[in-house]
Amino acid sequence: MSEEMIFLMSPPRRDWALRGRQNFRSRQADAVDAGAARREWSLLADTIVEAGGHVLVLPPDPHQALTGMIYTAEAGEFYRDDEDRACWILPHMAAPHRVDEAAWIARFLDRFGVTMWRPEARWEAQGDAIRAGEGRIIHTFGSGPDARTERGAYSAVAEFLSAEHLALEFIADPWFHGNTFLNVYAPRRGARLVFVCEDALVGDGYRTLEQALGDVEFVDITREESLAYATNALQVDDTIIAPSGISSRLVGVWERAGFEVVSLDLGQLFGRGGGAPVCLTNRLWGARRQDFEDPSRDVFWRSGAAIDDFRA
Repeated sequence: MSEEMIFLMSPPRRDWALRGRQNFRSRQADAVDAGAARREWSLLADTIVEAGGHVLVLPPDPHQALTGMIYTAEAGEFYRDDEDRACWILPHMAAPHRVDEAAWIARFLDRFGVTMWRPEARWEAQGDAIRAGEGRIIHTFGSGPDARTERGAYSAVAEFLSAEHLALEFIADPWFHGNTFLNVYAPRRGARLVFVCEDALVGDGYRTLEQALGDVEFVDITREESLAYATNALQVDDTIIAPSGISSRLVGVWERAGFEVVSLDLGQLFGRGGGAPVCLTNRLWGARRQDFEDPSRDVFWRSGAAIDDFRA
């Protein structure tokens, strides 16, 4: 039985705005159009479902404007313990405007009986936990003014998420999460594609990746391709969901590997807010739809659904 592809997503409220401005895009952005942002979010959810994925909807807090919640890559990590129970590691956010998200996420997960805990070290989950295939995760941490996840978080969470793992340091300016310069794409045939911007790495980080990942194909991306979020394109089965603006060179790499590439214009969520398809989703590795069944309300997105159908 193939693994179900379940992605946690949380839509923007009708009053969504930029608050923290904690990345290189949001710092220089004008005001956002919340209505357009909601349409972009719905389009991404529809595209994931059409590609064969499932979208578990975490409704926004109706009482508190948690504007960073939509970037659910940082919402934590699902895993199964030795007794096959559903577990979740809650995030420990660095940005002040995102600190309160953990409590809202916990309230949502509690209805499903998920076991939860939170590391002491600052840790922003899938923003800095890059799946490399074969049960291996690359845990990234930054050094610089835009640093989020701390070095010490690696030893706290890694053993719960995968049997094999490594820590990788990067330059946190302008990069702020590992998923802004690194991702691994797994085609049905051929070697995995490791998209990486060497400019973001500290010291011999590139060599560390080469030694750790084995039989893969490295695709070196430029600084410009990285800042266009080439590594923030989301794989759903044989589909790559990419933000518009990715270079034709990299689109060609995906297509030659057998992927269908779908480009989405995310002018509000990405262009101004600073988060593309990977940032806007949290893949629940090892989860099953039955882990999140709720007979009293809809919790999974359907193509053409409306955001307001999902309430806390």
